[in-house]
Amino acid sequence: MAAPGRVPTSGSGGSDSGILTDEKKRKRMESNRESARRSRIRKQIQLDELASQVSELKKEKTKLDYALCETRQCCLIVETENSVLRTRALELANRLEALKLILMQMDSVAVDPFYLNQYNYC
Repeated sequence: MAAPGRVPTSGSGGSDSGILTDEKKRKRMESNRESARRSRIRKQIQLDELASQVSELKKEKTKLDYALCETRQCCLIVETENSVLRTRALELANRLEALKLILMQMDSVAVDPFYLNQYNYC
């Protein structure tokens, strides 16, 4: 006897429906397995790409660290040279001022040649 509201489609009762349901279930499970396999492959590819990026970034960091070290060394050399040059510039400025003072003193005591010729009795 059929359940209320259900009409059997064939003489065997619901066995054809059960076979179709089992087939659909099997196909769905197979499809899910395939989808999961593709998902695992995608994840592995993504993981490999990320590992490659990490490797490249580490290489780039090493190069940048080396360049930074070189730049710092150059900066120290330039700072040292700059300090020496500033000291030398101060020394030269002081020497120039001293020479200017000497010239001013010489100018103040120098006698005009015309003035000297007036008293020359030769």
